[in-house]
Amino acid sequence: MIKLKPVTTLEDVQLVVQLAKEIWTEHYTSIIGAQQVHYMLTNLQSEEAILNDLKQGKIYNLIESNQLLTGYIGYELMHDELFLSKLYLKEDERGKGTGYFLINQLKAIAQKDKKRAIVLTVNKNNHASIAAYKKFGFILLKEQLVDIGDGYVMDDYVFRYPLST
Repeated sequence: MIKLKPVTTLEDVQLVVQLAKEIWTEHYTSIIGAQQVHYMLTNLQSEEAILNDLKQGKIYNLIESNQLLTGYIGYELMHDELFLSKLYLKEDERGKGTGYFLINQLKAIAQKDKKRAIVLTVNKNNHASIAAYKKFGFILLKEQLVDIGDGYVMDDYVFRYPLST
C-alpha cells in the first residue's frame, strides 16, 4: 500500500534530506557526475533549501510503501498548472507502479484545484524517467538549459500533461 505523508516537521525535512542523498547518489551520479550531485544536494536538496521551499508554499510529501519510506515528491500549485519539481524513488521501488500511482494522485490534486496541466522538467540523459513520463502520457514541450551556479547547469526537457478541467 502506498501512502503520501505531508512534510510538516523538521524531522520530516531531515528524512527528505536523507532520502535525497541516497537516491541522488545512486541514480544521478552516472547522469551528471558526483561533483554536480554533491553541489545539487548541498544547494537544492538541503534542509535549508527544503525549509525555504516550504515557506514559499511548495508542497513536499514523503512516500511510504508497505510502511517503508521509499521516496519523496515536491510540487507547487502555480496559477494554472501544477509544477512537479521532485519525484524521487529508491531504486528498489522503481518499476512497481509507484510512479503511476503518484502521477494519478497529482492529477487528482491538480484537477481539484482546477489546474490545466501538470508540468515537469527531467534531465535529458535520464532515459528511464523520460520513458516513464512518456508512458504516463506527458508530452515534450521544449528543451531548457538553466545555470544553477558554480559552472553547473540543468540540461532538461520540459514535459506537460494536459488536464481536462
